[in-house]
Amino acid sequence: MSAEITGTVDTCGSESCAPSYLLEETMPYPFCPGCGHIKIAGFIDRGLQALGLPPERVVVVTDIGCVGLTDKHFGTNAFHGLHGRSITYATGIKLADPDLKVVVIMGDGGTGIGGGHLLAAARRNIGLTVIVANNFNYGMTGGQHSATTPTGAITSTTFKGNLEMPLDLMGTLLPTKPGFLARTSVFADDAVQLVTQAIASDGFSLIDIWDLCVAYYAGQNPISRDSIGQMMEDLEMPAGIHHQGTRPEFARAWRALYHPAEVADEEGMCLLPPDDGLAAVATSDLTQRTGILIAGSAGQKIRSIATLLGAGGILSGLHATQKDDYPITVRTGHSAAEVILSPDPIVYTGIEVPDIVLILSVDGLVHVKKQLATYAPETRVYIDSALGEIDTPAQVIRLPLAEAAKTVHRLAIGAVGLGAILAEQGLYPRDAFETAARRLQKAKVADTNIAGFAAGFDLVG
Repeated sequence: MSAEITGTVDTCGSESCAPSYLLEETMPYPFCPGCGHIKIAGFIDRGLQALGLPPERVVVVTDIGCVGLTDKHFGTNAFHGLHGRSITYATGIKLADPDLKVVVIMGDGGTGIGGGHLLAAARRNIGLTVIVANNFNYGMTGGQHSATTPTGAITSTTFKGNLEMPLDLMGTLLPTKPGFLARTSVFADDAVQLVTQAIASDGFSLIDIWDLCVAYYAGQNPISRDSIGQMMEDLEMPAGIHHQGTRPEFARAWRALYHPAEVADEEGMCLLPPDDGLAAVATSDLTQRTGILIAGSAGQKIRSIATLLGAGGILSGLHATQKDDYPITVRTGHSAAEVILSPDPIVYTGIEVPDIVLILSVDGLVHVKKQLATYAPETRVYIDSALGEIDTPAQVIRLPLAEAAKTVHRLAIGAVGLGAILAEQGLYPRDAFETAARRLQKAKVADTNIAGFAAGFDLVG
């Protein structure tokens, strides 16, 4: 028989706690009635409340699986990724801003699939809190056995009993000596306390919460407060705190090692010293978000020139993002990059319809050909005149970009195109682009791009 869990929002229950981080308007949870994930979401909420963390400085990262549906219920930042890869996304987020509190919520399925990522994060002691909702099966896809299914357990793929030994998360990670390791269950009285300790830990922390899947596992295997306790005893996987470490947290230790002069601004965002980084040296008159698509061929340094475009924007006080697109062949076919420049923070990094398009080659033209008809009349398409006519409602500006590049270097065609765009569009001051090239590139490469930029600038006056 199984023990059923009820409830929706599990609150802190103390006057000293912050308001709930759960969003009432998103309720009820999408879980099966009695699912242990309901309790785990409550544990996390109560842990966050007890610590009083600013919601905007918390990121909840979820994996594929039933428990991966949890993130939308939290009034924090959130990221939902591929199965078994949540720890890699969370690592990137933490490295980008070590002051963020990053909480990873994943199931035992994702933990097994992403075992290599789990080990790497623990070895590094990267400051993530990993909450494993361990219900011993793949509950979203039919109850198949997972890496933590106990020996002898009945599942849809082990209908005569599991022959494998379950993965002991505590035993596996203990040699890495991370920040905090603990095991508990959804029935345990100390679950909230342990989750709170895990979230509060500075280094890598993981809490293995033995969970209840009423749809599959509990229907074929006896599971209750008593049976989980007995299972822990039989498998020699006891509950409680297994390790509390003192190693330095990786994201901060790395920055201290490679950028010792690094400072933090008022919001805790880490910045490089002005002489080495991209502190503003100019002012842009840009008043609205502008999406720019650069499309060319592999080998034309598309990504590099896009980086200079974005860096020049940052040096002018703008926000910038870059997304690259190229085939798996890398050295053949198209190469494209999307750059967004904006006077305001960029929350969504996609470009539905670009404001400016730069087409530098046949490969680039083929890459964007299907989208040409969808461009807005306000979109300005700058294209090398040798590529002929194109059919689009956008405004087309045909320029001898390749010919102008020959006066400098054939690989300067991207810089020529950007010079023409900045001369006509005035996205930011010309000096900012040149400063970006000097700071980010070797002198010879920077000289070529600056000369190409100047040649493009002269094309339109």
